[in-house]
Amino acid sequence: MELMSKNENGNAFIRLPKSIDTSNAAEVENSINSELEKLGVFNTLTLDASELEYISSVGLRIVLRLKQTYDSLSIIDCKSNVYEIFEMTGFTDMMDIKKGYRRVSIEGCPIIGEGFYGRVYRLSPDTIVKVYFRGGDVNNVIRERLLAKTAFILGIPTAISYDIVKVNEKGKECFGSVFELLDCGSLRDLIRDNPDKLDEYIKMHADLLKKIGSTEVLSKDLPNSKDACKEWLASAKTVLEPKVYDKLEKLIATIPDSNYMVHGDCHVKNILVQNGEPLLIDMDTLSKGHCIFDIMAFYLSYIAYELTEPGNTKSFLGLEKETCDKLYAGIFNELFKDRSDKEEIQYKIETLGYLLLLYRTLIYYPDDLNRKNLCIDKITHHVGVLETLDF
Repeated sequence: MELMSKNENGNAFIRLPKSIDTSNAAEVENSINSELEKLGVFNTLTLDASELEYISSVGLRIVLRLKQTYDSLSIIDCKSNVYEIFEMTGFTDMMDIKKGYRRVSIEGCPIIGEGFYGRVYRLSPDTIVKVYFRGGDVNNVIRERLLAKTAFILGIPTAISYDIVKVNEKGKECFGSVFELLDCGSLRDLIRDNPDKLDEYIKMHADLLKKIGSTEVLSKDLPNSKDACKEWLASAKTVLEPKVYDKLEKLIATIPDSNYMVHGDCHVKNILVQNGEPLLIDMDTLSKGHCIFDIMAFYLSYIAYELTEPGNTKSFLGLEKETCDKLYAGIFNELFKDRSDKEEIQYKIETLGYLLLLYRTLIYYPDDLNRKNLCIDKITHHVGVLETLDF
């Protein structure tokens, strides 16, 4: 029996056969040892189980002997039934063993939701997949699933993924999360198809934001929004005038520390509606902090991007600029209708919003001088008249 193997810069890989049982265990072990001799010096040893469909107790003993010899041993791409064998026998507790991920095709599937980091496709009448096209390694996918469970347990209406898959999107291999969501569509679609009900959808959107902003999170799994904000500020140090930078740093310090939930990307394509009830998706931006972090995020989606890229609301959200203007104004009024300092609150929202937009521009669109200059001008003006970002 000849097994496939390779040594990549000290990382050795051996691909296991389709089955390891009493009929071929001795031959498999001899072949593995033969490949190990060919591989030379290596630091880590990984068994590729992508073709392995069955492993018996004698096969497990081969793996155990390898683990006793090579402490760095790990196993990747296990099929679900093989992973269950390793899990039931305790092997997953003693070594790193990872499941393989099935592939799904999104060819011809409609996009029903989209955020900064991922797009949501309808796979079938009762399933959807969120494809992580930006910064979506499998650890980020697993992290979002945990965050979604945290939100769900706390009463935030959200969908829980039941599977992680691999997807080829526009020629790029990405990971995706599969959800079972029957008869649901995005809030964007409802607004687009039922313009006469815009006021109803504005209230749905605002009520969901109030629910998020009043939900206290004590879990240590959620990052702090304010910490991320400090990272945005640090990236802008080379483009902001020193006095503007220093003032903005002081203003950020005035944002109260809070344990309330922040979604971070709560716009109409990340809100699905099922039986008249909203469901949040795209939970990878979930954090905790002041509600300003949620409001400034959808301000960017509905207003700010359009200022530097006319037609953005149509291309990204699928809505006309006038609709997005009404949407933002209506939600803002629902949230602050009893406040007399609305203009100052808007300045505070814009200050953080344009800081995040500047951060994204410097990383992803460094040649977009129009967008960069708009952000700098807005920030410079607003920090000159503000004394706090709290409201």
